[in-house]
Amino acid sequence: MKTTLRKLFARLSGEDKSRVVPKNAKENPATIQEGSENGVRRHLVQVLLRDLLRRHGIPALWIDCQMMVVSSRTRGSGMYVRLVIQHWDERLMNYAFAFQKELIAEIRLFEPQSATWLHGISWQLEVEGRCPYTTVPGKSFWLETKQKPEQPRRQAEHQLEPDKHLELERLFALRDQELSVQADQDLLAAGYEKTQPAPL
Repeated sequence: MKTTLRKLFARLSGEDKSRVVPKNAKENPATIQEGSENGVRRHLVQVLLRDLLRRHGIPALWIDCQMMVVSSRTRGSGMYVRLVIQHWDERLMNYAFAFQKELIAEIRLFEPQSATWLHGISWQLEVEGRCPYTTVPGKSFWLETKQKPEQPRRQAEHQLEPDKHLELERLFALRDQELSVQADQDLLAAGYEKTQPAPL
């Protein structure tokens, strides 16, 4: 894959630019047609997305990638990556942020200049008929004080500390008892039996 990406970015670095990038595409930063800089960037992101999905064992058909050319007053022209979720799976929802973070890191690794043209990532859900949550719950649902998944784990860790101390104390007490018994046996074996009162 790295060889493919190097070839892609050889185009952007100036090699064969006159052959690959049409004049009208080069002059128009808003285009995303094949051969333009944005076209190459789109291809790069799609390749990196497919590789990330494959690496994590996520079926390739679950997420589609679309690229949009945008213009910002502060940042100028650039691109947005739109990840379209086409298959409902709660696991994917739970790890969407981590997935997005890793994809951005991959893009920056292969294209260090992406900070100048990648304006962000957006998500779109195309899962109608497959998602079981079709209505938004009422206010009471959002006001409930539910423990976050990590809270029980933290409580268990805190409880584990006193439990460890108690277990250590128990083990030390057993060891002391065994040492005491062993010491008594050693004394008896050496002829140091307990003294008895002498008969009158």
